Amino acid sequence: MAKQVSMDFSGNELILVESRTMRDEYVFKDNVMDKVKIVPKLPSTMGVTVEMAANYYEVGYEAIKSILKRHRNEFNEYNELKSLKGKELKDFKGSVQGEPDLRNLETTSILTLITRRGLLRIGMLLTESEVAKSIRNYLLNVEEFAPDEIKRWAVEREISKLERRLLTDSIQEFYVALSDKDDQFKYAKFTNLVYKVLWDTDAKHLKEVYGIEKNELLRDAFSTEDLKKVVKVERAIAGMLNVDFNYNEIKERLMNNKERFQ
Repeated sequence: MAKQVSMDFSGNELILVESRTMRDEYVFKDNVMDKVKIVPKLPSTMGVTVEMAANYYEVGYEAIKSILKRHRNEFNEYNELKSLKGKELKDFKGSVQGEPDLRNLETTSILTLITRRGLLRIGMLLTESEVAKSIRNYLLNVEEFAPDEIKRWAVEREISKLERRLLTDSIQEFYVALSDKDDQFKYAKFTNLVYKVLWDTDAKHLKEVYGIEKNELLRDAFSTEDLKKVVKVERAIAGMLNVDFNYNEIKERLMNNKERFQ
């Protein structure tokens, strides 16, 4: 259970639930979480699983999944989520083999890890958790914030946003270059090829994993790191298309060298 923080709070902690600007300003103080309740740790990483986040905040698994789905762009913009798939997930499973809290990973095809700052952001959004409420109150009523730290975090956020915009522009330009009468079919075919190379799956399955509706953009669910991988494969496809390789030739070359992109 959470530590009891003995002080009279004013109830203004809801400002963090309602204001993304405030969350962005305070999320760099992730050390505050250990003052309320010790944060669990995974071997060889500072991240936690969705299940570990639920245990930390003493809420159900679906409560954390709902927060991540509703605010995915916010988490992704600052690299607070990481999705392990394919070889990366296989290596991770090997590194945590035998961990008592991670025995249900054998059948997992995609694993979401949340950074410490991402875990704090969840706490600023959860309304049904007493642990989260204590953290928000602690942030707003106890901690002293150094202006220099806030400035450094603001610069970090702006760099991350710029990088994401550049990646998005690159993706858009690639598909504009493919535009012709059967563009719709090429888009689906090459998109699924990208996901097959990276994570041995297709767009339909990824949407199911991320809980995305049919008409929503899958790319909005990707972290910046995953977008980098996607762009790398897409650029390889674009290069081969420019020298008149057909789909089957491109697929064969990519699948034979997929380790280079993972």
